[in-house]
Amino acid sequence: MFKKTVKFLGIRISLILLVAILMTLAVILGLMLGYGGLGGGNPGDVFKPSTWHDFFSKLSAK
Repeated sequence: MFKKTVKFLGIRISLILLVAILMTLAVILGLMLGYGGLGGGNPGDVFKPSTWHDFFSKLSAK
């Protein structure tokens, strides 16, 4: 019984980690595609803090 429970929990935790990793990759690729492909910028620039500072300053309109 204990082995079955541990195996079940191991499978569940593995699936949760897999989904979390895939979601993270999807967000990163989406940001790069949106900024680089649709926005016309360099896809690597999406990871620069200055890009995000400009983005949030435009949103707050200060």
